[in-house]
Amino acid sequence: MKKAIIILALFAVTLSLTAQETIRLTGTKNGTDTQVSVENIQVARTSEKTLLTMDFILDQLDVPSNRYRAFTPVIRSKDGQHEQRLKTLIISGRRQNIVFERDGIDPLYVDNCDNIRRVNGQPQRYEYADAVANQPWHRNADVFVECDLCGCGDLMKNEQAFLASLLPPDPYDLILLTDVVPDPYKPTRELHGTAFINFVVNKWEMRPDYMNNRAELRKITDTLDIMVRDKNVNVKQIKIHGWASPESPYEHNRMLATNRAKSLTDYVRQMYSLPTNVFAPAEATPENWEGLRKAVVEMDRAYLPHRQEILDLIDDTTIDPDPKEQKLKKLYPDEYKYLYENVYPHLRRSDYEIQFDIRNFTLDEAKEVYKVRPYQLSLRELWDVAHTFPEGSDEYNRCLQTAVNQYPDSAAALINLANVAIRQKDMLKAETLLQRAGDSAEADQARAVVAIIQQRYDEAERLLAAAERKGLDVTVNRNALREMTK
Repeated sequence: MKKAIIILALFAVTLSLTAQETIRLTGTKNGTDTQVSVENIQVARTSEKTLLTMDFILDQLDVPSNRYRAFTPVIRSKDGQHEQRLKTLIISGRRQNIVFERDGIDPLYVDNCDNIRRVNGQPQRYEYADAVANQPWHRNADVFVECDLCGCGDLMKNEQAFLASLLPPDPYDLILLTDVVPDPYKPTRELHGTAFINFVVNKWEMRPDYMNNRAELRKITDTLDIMVRDKNVNVKQIKIHGWASPESPYEHNRMLATNRAKSLTDYVRQMYSLPTNVFAPAEATPENWEGLRKAVVEMDRAYLPHRQEILDLIDDTTIDPDPKEQKLKKLYPDEYKYLYENVYPHLRRSDYEIQFDIRNFTLDEAKEVYKVRPYQLSLRELWDVAHTFPEGSDEYNRCLQTAVNQYPDSAAALINLANVAIRQKDMLKAETLLQRAGDSAEADQARAVVAIIQQRYDEAERLLAAAERKGLDVTVNRNALREMTK
Protein backbone atom coordinates (compact mmCIF):
# COMPACT_ATOMS: atom_id res chain seq x y z
CA MET A 1 0.00 0.00 0.00
CA LYS A 2 1.27 3.42 -0.99
CA LYS A 3 0.29 6.50 0.97
CA ALA A 4 0.80 10.19 0.39
CA ILE A 5 -0.37 12.83 2.86
CA ILE A 6 -0.77 16.53 2.09
CA ILE A 7 -1.09 18.77 5.14
CA LEU A 8 -2.95 22.05 4.52
CA ALA A 9 -3.14 25.15 6.60
CA LEU A 10 -6.87 24.84 7.20
CA PHE A 11 -7.54 21.15 6.37
CA ALA A 12 -5.75 18.02 5.24
CA VAL A 13 -5.96 16.09 1.97
CA THR A 14 -4.90 12.43 2.27
CA LEU A 15 -4.09 10.32 -0.80
CA SER A 16 -3.79 6.56 -0.49
CA LEU A 17 -3.39 3.98 -3.30
CA THR A 18 -4.68 0.54 -2.42
CA ALA A 19 -4.35 -2.82 -4.14
CA GLN A 20 -7.69 -2.01 -5.81
CA GLU A 21 -6.14 1.15 -7.26
CA THR A 22 -8.40 3.32 -5.11
CA ILE A 23 -7.37 6.85 -4.15
CA ARG A 24 -9.19 8.44 -1.23
CA LEU A 25 -9.35 12.21 -0.99
CA THR A 26 -10.48 13.52 2.41
CA GLY A 27 -10.69 17.04 3.65
CA THR A 28 -12.08 18.79 6.73
CA LYS A 29 -13.09 22.41 7.10
CA ASN A 30 -15.45 24.05 9.56
CA GLY A 31 -16.38 20.63 10.88
CA THR A 32 -17.54 19.35 7.48
CA ASP A 33 -16.01 16.16 6.16
CA THR A 34 -15.30 15.72 2.46
CA GLN A 35 -14.43 12.28 1.17
CA VAL A 36 -14.14 11.16 -2.48
CA SER A 37 -12.68 7.91 -3.81
CA VAL A 38 -11.04 7.59 -7.21
CA GLU A 39 -10.82 4.16 -8.86
CA ASN A 40 -9.74 2.59 -12.16
CA ILE A 41 -7.16 5.24 -12.96
CA GLN A 42 -5.71 4.77 -16.43
CA VAL A 43 -3.23 7.07 -18.09
CA ALA A 44 -2.22 6.22 -21.63
CA ARG A 45 -0.44 7.76 -24.56
CA THR A 46 -1.23 7.11 -28.20
CA SER A 47 0.66 8.47 -31.17
CA GLU A 48 -1.39 11.70 -30.94
CA LYS A 49 -3.11 11.95 -27.56
CA THR A 50 -2.56 11.62 -23.84
CA LEU A 51 -5.66 10.11 -22.27
CA LEU A 52 -6.84 10.01 -18.66
CA THR A 53 -9.79 8.00 -17.39
CA MET A 54 -10.96 7.29 -13.83
CA ASP A 55 -14.07 6.81 -11.76
CA PHE A 56 -15.02 9.30 -9.02
CA ILE A 57 -16.94 7.48 -6.27
CA LEU A 58 -19.11 10.04 -4.47
CA ASP A 59 -21.01 7.73 -2.11
CA GLN A 60 -19.41 9.26 1.02
CA LEU A 61 -19.32 12.84 -0.25
CA ASP A 62 -21.60 15.33 1.50
CA VAL A 63 -21.80 18.71 -0.28
CA PRO A 64 -23.64 21.55 1.48
CA SER A 65 -26.54 22.85 -0.58
CA ASN A 66 -24.88 26.20 -1.29
CA ARG A 67 -21.34 24.90 -1.95
CA TYR A 68 -19.42 22.88 -4.53
CA ARG A 69 -16.31 20.74 -4.73
CA ALA A 70 -13.96 20.81 -7.75
CA PHE A 71 -11.37 18.29 -8.96
CA THR A 72 -9.01 19.17 -11.82
CA PRO A 73 -6.43 16.68 -13.20
CA VAL A 74 -3.13 18.40 -14.04
CA ILE A 75 -0.17 17.15 -16.07
CA ARG A 76 3.15 18.59 -14.87
CA SER A 77 6.64 17.98 -16.22
CA LYS A 78 9.26 16.56 -13.87
CA ASP A 79 11.17 19.84 -13.85
CA GLY A 80 8.02 21.85 -13.10
CA GLN A 81 8.51 24.00 -16.21
CA HIS A 82 5.36 22.81 -17.98
CA GLU A 83 1.83 22.29 -16.76
CA GLN A 84 -1.43 21.39 -18.51
CA ARG A 85 -4.86 21.42 -16.88
CA LEU A 86 -7.50 18.92 -18.01
CA LYS A 87 -11.27 19.04 -17.67
CA THR A 88 -12.53 19.94 -14.18
CA LEU A 89 -15.21 17.91 -12.43
CA ILE A 90 -17.49 20.18 -10.36
CA ILE A 91 -19.81 18.55 -7.84
CA SER A 92 -22.37 21.05 -6.61
CA GLY A 93 -25.01 21.10 -3.91
CA ARG A 94 -28.70 21.64 -4.73
CA ARG A 95 -28.81 25.44 -4.33
CA GLN A 96 -25.34 25.94 -5.82
CA ASN A 97 -26.39 23.92 -8.89
CA ILE A 98 -29.36 26.25 -9.36
CA VAL A 99 -27.01 29.26 -9.14
CA PHE A 100 -24.70 27.73 -11.78
CA GLU A 101 -27.64 27.12 -14.08
CA ARG A 102 -28.84 30.69 -13.62
CA ASP A 103 -25.61 32.68 -13.46
CA GLY A 104 -23.07 30.33 -15.05
CA ILE A 105 -20.14 28.28 -13.78
CA ASP A 106 -17.37 29.82 -11.70
CA PRO A 107 -15.10 31.71 -14.20
CA LEU A 108 -12.10 29.69 -12.98
CA TYR A 109 -13.57 26.49 -14.45
CA VAL A 110 -16.14 27.55 -17.02
CA ASP A 111 -13.98 26.96 -20.11
CA ASN A 112 -13.53 23.23 -19.53
CA CYS A 113 -15.63 21.47 -16.95
CA ASP A 114 -18.44 19.06 -16.22
CA ASN A 115 -20.91 20.07 -13.50
CA ILE A 116 -22.99 17.45 -11.75
CA ARG A 117 -25.38 17.80 -8.82
CA ARG A 118 -24.66 15.76 -5.70
CA VAL A 119 -27.59 14.02 -4.08
CA ASN A 120 -26.31 13.62 -0.54
CA GLY A 121 -26.64 10.22 1.05
CA GLN A 122 -27.13 8.43 -2.27
CA PRO A 123 -24.62 6.18 -4.16
CA GLN A 124 -23.19 8.16 -7.05
CA ARG A 125 -20.37 7.56 -9.54
CA TYR A 126 -18.90 9.76 -12.26
CA GLU A 127 -16.87 8.24 -15.10
CA TYR A 128 -14.23 10.82 -15.92
CA ALA A 129 -12.46 10.91 -19.29
CA ASP A 130 -10.41 13.55 -21.04
CA ALA A 131 -7.69 13.69 -23.68
CA VAL A 132 -5.19 16.32 -24.69
CA ALA A 133 -2.78 16.58 -27.58
CA ASN A 134 0.59 14.96 -26.94
CA GLN A 135 3.41 17.28 -25.99
CA PRO A 136 7.12 16.37 -26.00
CA TRP A 137 7.34 17.17 -22.30
CA HIS A 138 4.57 14.68 -21.48
CA ARG A 139 7.15 11.89 -21.47
CA ASN A 140 7.71 10.92 -17.82
CA ALA A 141 5.47 13.77 -16.63
CA ASP A 142 3.36 13.36 -13.48
CA VAL A 143 -0.41 13.51 -13.23
CA PHE A 144 -2.01 15.12 -10.19
CA VAL A 145 -5.55 15.95 -9.21
CA GLU A 146 -6.03 19.50 -7.98
CA CYS A 147 -8.56 19.47 -5.15
CA ASP A 148 -10.80 22.47 -4.43
CA LEU A 149 -12.48 21.04 -1.34
CA CYS A 150 -13.66 24.35 0.03
CA GLY A 151 -15.52 25.32 -3.14
CA CYS A 152 -14.15 28.83 -2.99
CA GLY A 153 -12.38 28.93 -6.38
CA ASP A 154 -9.19 30.17 -4.74
CA LEU A 155 -6.23 28.40 -6.44
CA MET A 156 -3.94 29.45 -3.62
CA LYS A 157 -5.96 27.28 -1.24
CA ASN A 158 -6.02 24.26 -3.53
CA GLU A 159 -3.71 21.29 -3.05
CA GLN A 160 -2.67 18.60 -5.51
CA ALA A 161 -2.61 14.84 -4.91
CA PHE A 162 -0.47 12.57 -7.08
CA LEU A 163 -2.31 10.14 -9.37
CA ALA A 164 0.23 8.57 -11.72
CA SER A 165 3.24 9.09 -13.95
CA LEU A 166 3.16 9.26 -17.72
CA LEU A 167 5.65 6.53 -18.53
CA PRO A 168 7.08 6.17 -22.04
CA PRO A 169 4.81 4.11 -24.25
CA ASP A 170 5.25 0.36 -24.00
CA PRO A 171 6.83 -0.73 -27.30
CA TYR A 172 4.83 -3.95 -27.14
CA ASP A 173 1.68 -1.85 -27.58
CA LEU A 174 3.07 -0.33 -30.78
CA ILE A 175 5.12 -2.92 -32.65
CA LEU A 176 4.02 -5.33 -35.35
CA LEU A 177 5.62 -8.76 -35.85
CA THR A 178 5.36 -10.47 -39.22
CA ASP A 179 5.38 -14.27 -39.22
CA VAL A 180 6.45 -16.20 -42.31
CA VAL A 181 3.98 -18.71 -43.74
CA PRO A 182 6.13 -21.69 -44.85
CA ASP A 183 6.05 -23.11 -48.36
CA PRO A 184 3.73 -26.15 -48.53
CA TYR A 185 6.27 -28.06 -50.65
CA LYS A 186 7.40 -31.28 -48.99
CA PRO A 187 10.89 -32.19 -50.25
CA THR A 188 12.47 -35.61 -50.48
CA ARG A 189 14.43 -36.32 -47.33
CA GLU A 190 17.80 -37.96 -46.89
CA LEU A 191 19.23 -40.03 -44.07
CA HIS A 192 22.99 -40.59 -43.94
CA GLY A 193 25.00 -43.06 -41.90
CA THR A 194 28.19 -45.10 -41.76
CA ALA A 195 28.70 -48.81 -41.13
CA PHE A 196 32.11 -50.40 -40.53
CA ILE A 197 31.66 -53.73 -42.29
CA ASN A 198 34.54 -56.21 -41.99
CA PHE A 199 35.62 -58.42 -44.88
CA VAL A 200 38.10 -61.26 -44.98
CA VAL A 201 41.49 -60.02 -46.25
CA ASN A 202 41.43 -59.60 -50.04
CA LYS A 203 37.81 -60.90 -50.16
CA TRP A 204 34.52 -59.14 -50.78
CA GLU A 205 32.01 -61.79 -49.84
CA MET A 206 29.40 -60.30 -47.45
CA ARG A 207 29.50 -62.34 -44.21
CA PRO A 208 26.97 -61.08 -41.65
CA ASP A 209 28.41 -63.30 -38.91
CA TYR A 210 32.01 -62.12 -39.42
CA MET A 211 33.51 -60.14 -36.53
CA ASN A 212 31.15 -57.26 -35.56
CA ASN A 213 29.19 -57.21 -38.81
CA ARG A 214 25.76 -57.95 -37.37
CA ALA A 215 25.85 -54.91 -35.14
CA GLU A 216 27.12 -52.74 -37.99
CA LEU A 217 24.51 -54.07 -40.42
CA ARG A 218 21.77 -53.19 -37.95
CA LYS A 219 22.66 -49.53 -38.42
CA ILE A 220 21.21 -49.88 -41.92
CA THR A 221 18.54 -52.51 -41.44
CA ASP A 222 17.00 -51.13 -38.23
CA THR A 223 16.34 -47.88 -40.06
CA LEU A 224 14.94 -49.57 -43.14
CA ASP A 225 12.76 -51.88 -41.02
CA ILE A 226 10.99 -48.85 -39.58
CA MET A 227 10.62 -47.18 -42.96
CA VAL A 228 9.19 -50.12 -44.90
CA ARG A 229 6.63 -50.78 -42.14
CA ASP A 230 5.46 -47.18 -42.01
CA LYS A 231 2.60 -46.55 -44.44
CA ASN A 232 3.46 -42.84 -44.46
CA VAL A 233 7.00 -43.43 -45.81
CA ASN A 234 8.04 -44.20 -49.37
CA VAL A 235 11.69 -45.30 -49.78
CA LYS A 236 12.90 -43.82 -53.07
CA GLN A 237 16.57 -44.71 -53.25
CA ILE A 238 19.33 -46.45 -51.30
CA LYS A 239 22.95 -45.61 -52.08
CA ILE A 240 26.02 -47.37 -50.65
CA HIS A 241 29.52 -45.96 -51.04
CA GLY A 242 32.53 -48.03 -50.03
CA TRP A 243 35.91 -46.69 -48.87
CA ALA A 244 39.24 -48.50 -48.59
CA SER A 245 42.35 -47.51 -46.65
CA PRO A 246 45.51 -46.41 -48.53
CA GLU A 247 47.65 -49.55 -48.01
CA SER A 248 48.13 -52.00 -50.96
CA PRO A 249 48.22 -51.03 -54.65
CA TYR A 250 45.64 -48.50 -55.74
CA GLU A 251 44.04 -50.67 -58.44
CA HIS A 252 43.75 -53.57 -56.03
CA ASN A 253 42.01 -51.26 -53.57
CA ARG A 254 39.68 -50.07 -56.32
CA MET A 255 38.64 -53.63 -57.06
CA LEU A 256 38.13 -54.46 -53.37
CA ALA A 257 36.21 -51.29 -52.51
CA THR A 258 33.93 -51.56 -55.55
CA ASN A 259 33.08 -55.22 -55.07
CA ARG A 260 32.58 -54.86 -51.35
CA ALA A 261 30.15 -51.98 -51.92
CA LYS A 262 28.28 -54.15 -54.46
CA SER A 263 28.24 -57.07 -52.05
CA LEU A 264 26.75 -54.94 -49.27
CA THR A 265 24.18 -53.46 -51.68
CA ASP A 266 23.11 -56.92 -52.83
CA TYR A 267 22.82 -58.12 -49.24
CA VAL A 268 20.49 -55.27 -48.31
CA ARG A 269 18.49 -55.69 -51.52
CA GLN A 270 17.79 -59.34 -50.72
CA MET A 271 16.40 -58.46 -47.31
CA TYR A 272 13.56 -56.23 -48.55
CA SER A 273 10.82 -56.49 -51.13
CA LEU A 274 11.62 -53.14 -52.65
CA PRO A 275 11.63 -52.28 -56.36
CA THR A 276 14.99 -52.99 -57.98
CA ASN A 277 15.41 -49.40 -59.10
CA VAL A 278 15.37 -48.26 -55.45
CA PHE A 279 18.97 -49.49 -55.13
CA ALA A 280 21.43 -47.18 -56.86
CA PRO A 281 24.60 -48.67 -58.41
CA ALA A 282 27.22 -49.14 -55.70
CA GLU A 283 30.01 -46.55 -55.61
CA ALA A 284 33.49 -46.69 -54.13
CA THR A 285 36.56 -44.61 -53.35
CA PRO A 286 39.66 -46.83 -53.64
CA GLU A 287 41.73 -45.03 -50.98
CA ASN A 288 40.36 -42.85 -48.22
CA TRP A 289 43.03 -40.15 -48.12
CA GLU A 290 40.37 -37.62 -47.15
CA GLY A 291 39.57 -39.52 -43.98
CA LEU A 292 43.26 -40.02 -43.24
CA ARG A 293 43.92 -36.29 -43.50
CA LYS A 294 41.04 -35.46 -41.14
CA ALA A 295 42.33 -37.97 -38.59
CA VAL A 296 45.90 -36.59 -38.76
CA VAL A 297 44.65 -33.01 -38.29
CA GLU A 298 42.83 -34.02 -35.11
CA MET A 299 45.74 -36.00 -33.60
CA ASP A 300 48.17 -34.75 -30.98
CA ARG A 301 51.82 -34.20 -31.88
CA ALA A 302 52.74 -36.63 -29.11
CA TYR A 303 51.53 -39.41 -31.41
CA LEU A 304 52.67 -37.79 -34.66
CA PRO A 305 55.84 -35.71 -34.17
CA HIS A 306 55.91 -35.09 -37.93
CA ARG A 307 52.25 -34.25 -38.20
CA GLN A 308 52.75 -31.22 -40.44
CA GLU A 309 55.12 -33.05 -42.74
CA ILE A 310 52.65 -35.90 -43.05
CA LEU A 311 49.86 -33.45 -43.85
CA ASP A 312 52.04 -31.81 -46.52
CA LEU A 313 52.65 -35.22 -48.05
CA ILE A 314 48.95 -36.12 -48.02
CA ASP A 315 48.14 -32.77 -49.69
CA ASP A 316 50.80 -33.16 -52.40
CA THR A 317 48.78 -33.67 -55.59
CA THR A 318 51.89 -34.22 -57.69
CA ILE A 319 52.46 -37.69 -56.22
CA ASP A 320 50.30 -40.66 -57.19
CA PRO A 321 48.60 -42.64 -54.41
CA ASP A 322 50.94 -45.68 -54.40
CA PRO A 323 54.22 -43.70 -54.31
CA LYS A 324 52.68 -41.42 -51.69
CA GLU A 325 51.81 -44.35 -49.43
CA GLN A 326 55.31 -45.84 -49.85
CA LYS A 327 56.93 -42.51 -49.06
CA LEU A 328 54.83 -42.13 -45.92
CA LYS A 329 55.87 -45.59 -44.77
CA LYS A 330 59.56 -44.97 -45.56
CA LEU A 331 60.00 -41.46 -44.15
CA TYR A 332 57.93 -41.90 -40.99
CA PRO A 333 57.90 -45.65 -40.20
CA ASP A 334 56.89 -45.36 -36.54
CA GLU A 335 54.10 -42.92 -37.26
CA TYR A 336 52.95 -44.97 -40.23
CA LYS A 337 52.71 -48.02 -37.99
CA TYR A 338 50.64 -46.06 -35.49
CA LEU A 339 48.31 -44.84 -38.24
CA TYR A 340 48.03 -48.32 -39.77
CA GLU A 341 47.01 -49.86 -36.46
CA ASN A 342 44.80 -47.11 -35.05
CA VAL A 343 43.46 -45.08 -37.96
CA TYR A 344 43.40 -47.24 -41.09
CA PRO A 345 40.70 -49.65 -39.78
CA HIS A 346 38.29 -46.71 -39.47
CA LEU A 347 39.02 -45.61 -43.04
CA ARG A 348 37.51 -48.84 -44.35
CA ARG A 349 33.88 -47.98 -44.12
CA SER A 350 30.58 -48.10 -45.97
CA ASP A 351 28.54 -44.91 -46.14
CA TYR A 352 24.84 -45.27 -46.84
CA GLU A 353 22.25 -42.77 -47.92
CA ILE A 354 18.50 -43.42 -47.85
CA GLN A 355 16.25 -41.05 -49.79
CA PHE A 356 12.58 -41.17 -48.87
CA ASP A 357 9.33 -39.27 -49.14
CA ILE A 358 6.69 -38.79 -46.47
CA ARG A 359 3.18 -38.37 -47.78
CA ASN A 360 1.18 -35.19 -47.30
CA PHE A 361 -1.27 -35.12 -44.41
CA THR A 362 -4.65 -33.53 -43.96
CA LEU A 363 -4.87 -31.13 -41.03
CA ASP A 364 -6.69 -33.70 -38.89
CA GLU A 365 -4.05 -36.33 -39.74
CA ALA A 366 -1.23 -33.86 -39.06
CA LYS A 367 -2.63 -33.12 -35.60
CA GLU A 368 -2.44 -36.82 -34.73
CA VAL A 369 1.01 -37.35 -36.31
CA TYR A 370 2.31 -34.33 -34.37
CA LYS A 371 1.60 -36.12 -31.09
CA VAL A 372 3.76 -39.17 -31.87
CA ARG A 373 5.98 -38.54 -34.94
CA PRO A 374 6.37 -34.77 -35.44
CA TYR A 375 9.48 -35.40 -37.56
CA GLN A 376 7.18 -36.67 -40.33
CA LEU A 377 5.48 -33.30 -40.72
CA SER A 378 6.62 -30.69 -43.17
CA LEU A 379 7.34 -27.18 -41.97
CA ARG A 380 4.01 -26.02 -43.40
CA GLU A 381 2.15 -28.88 -41.71
CA LEU A 382 3.71 -27.92 -38.37
CA TRP A 383 2.68 -24.32 -39.02
CA ASP A 384 -0.89 -25.39 -39.74
CA VAL A 385 -1.00 -27.53 -36.59
CA ALA A 386 0.35 -24.63 -34.51
CA HIS A 387 -2.51 -22.46 -35.70
CA THR A 388 -5.10 -24.88 -34.37
CA PHE A 389 -4.04 -23.54 -30.95
CA PRO A 390 -4.57 -19.98 -29.69
CA GLU A 391 -1.68 -17.79 -30.80
CA GLY A 392 0.75 -17.34 -27.94
CA SER A 393 -0.51 -20.36 -26.01
CA ASP A 394 1.94 -22.92 -24.66
CA GLU A 395 0.79 -25.44 -27.29
CA TYR A 396 1.26 -22.91 -30.10
CA ASN A 397 4.73 -21.95 -28.89
CA ARG A 398 5.81 -25.58 -28.46
CA CYS A 399 4.71 -26.39 -31.99
CA LEU A 400 6.85 -23.58 -33.43
CA GLN A 401 9.75 -24.73 -31.27
CA THR A 402 9.30 -28.23 -32.71
CA ALA A 403 9.44 -26.70 -36.20
CA VAL A 404 12.91 -25.30 -35.45
CA ASN A 405 14.00 -28.57 -33.85
CA GLN A 406 13.03 -30.45 -37.01
CA TYR A 407 14.17 -27.79 -39.48
CA PRO A 408 17.04 -25.97 -37.75
CA ASP A 409 18.24 -24.31 -40.96
CA SER A 410 14.84 -22.99 -42.05
CA ALA A 411 14.75 -19.19 -42.05
CA ALA A 412 10.95 -19.24 -41.82
CA ALA A 413 10.98 -21.49 -38.75
CA LEU A 414 13.68 -19.38 -37.08
CA ILE A 415 11.85 -16.09 -37.73
CA ASN A 416 8.54 -17.43 -36.43
CA LEU A 417 10.13 -18.77 -33.25
CA ALA A 418 12.06 -15.51 -32.80
CA ASN A 419 8.71 -13.69 -32.93
CA VAL A 420 7.46 -16.01 -30.18
CA ALA A 421 10.54 -15.14 -28.11
CA ILE A 422 9.96 -11.42 -28.68
CA ARG A 423 6.35 -11.74 -27.50
CA GLN A 424 7.67 -13.56 -24.42
CA LYS A 425 10.21 -10.74 -23.89
CA ASP A 426 13.13 -13.16 -24.27
CA MET A 427 15.42 -10.92 -26.30
CA LEU A 428 18.48 -13.16 -25.91
CA LYS A 429 16.69 -16.11 -27.52
CA ALA A 430 15.22 -13.89 -30.23
CA GLU A 431 18.60 -12.44 -31.16
CA THR A 432 20.23 -15.89 -31.17
CA LEU A 433 17.57 -17.25 -33.53
CA LEU A 434 17.72 -14.22 -35.82
CA GLN A 435 21.47 -14.59 -36.25
CA ARG A 436 20.71 -17.64 -38.43
CA ALA A 437 17.49 -16.39 -40.01
CA GLY A 438 18.89 -15.01 -43.25
CA ASP A 439 18.38 -11.57 -44.74
CA SER A 440 14.71 -11.56 -45.73
CA ALA A 441 12.48 -8.54 -45.14
CA GLU A 442 10.72 -10.38 -42.32
CA ALA A 443 14.04 -11.19 -40.63
CA ASP A 444 15.14 -7.55 -40.89
CA GLN A 445 11.84 -6.37 -39.43
CA ALA A 446 12.10 -8.81 -36.50
CA ARG A 447 15.64 -7.56 -35.81
CA ALA A 448 14.33 -3.98 -36.01
CA VAL A 449 11.64 -4.77 -33.42
CA VAL A 450 14.29 -6.17 -31.06
CA ALA A 451 16.33 -2.99 -31.58
CA ILE A 452 13.29 -0.80 -30.82
CA ILE A 453 12.58 -2.68 -27.59
CA GLN A 454 16.24 -2.43 -26.57
CA GLN A 455 16.31 1.30 -27.47
CA ARG A 456 18.86 0.89 -30.26
CA TYR A 457 16.93 3.32 -32.40
CA ASP A 458 19.51 4.09 -35.11
CA GLU A 459 19.94 0.38 -35.77
CA ALA A 460 16.16 -0.07 -35.83
CA GLU A 461 15.79 2.65 -38.46
CA ARG A 462 18.46 1.06 -40.64
CA LEU A 463 16.85 -2.38 -40.41
CA LEU A 464 13.36 -1.03 -41.15
CA ALA A 465 14.72 0.74 -44.22
CA ALA A 466 16.29 -2.52 -45.38
CA ALA A 467 13.01 -4.41 -44.89
CA GLU A 468 11.12 -1.71 -46.76
CA ARG A 469 13.53 -1.89 -49.72
CA LYS A 470 12.77 -5.61 -49.89
CA GLY A 471 9.07 -4.91 -50.27
CA LEU A 472 7.70 -5.14 -46.73
CA ASP A 473 5.28 -2.54 -45.37
CA VAL A 474 7.00 -1.26 -42.21
CA THR A 475 4.64 1.64 -41.52
CA VAL A 476 3.46 0.34 -38.14
CA ASN A 477 6.96 -0.26 -36.80
CA ARG A 478 8.27 3.02 -38.21
CA ASN A 479 5.46 4.81 -36.40
CA ALA A 480 6.36 2.86 -33.25
CA LEU A 481 9.97 3.99 -33.62
CA ARG A 482 8.89 7.61 -34.01
CA GLU A 483 6.64 7.34 -30.96
CA MET A 484 9.44 5.85 -28.86
CA THR A 485 11.89 8.61 -29.85
CA LYS A 486 9.59 11.61 -29.30
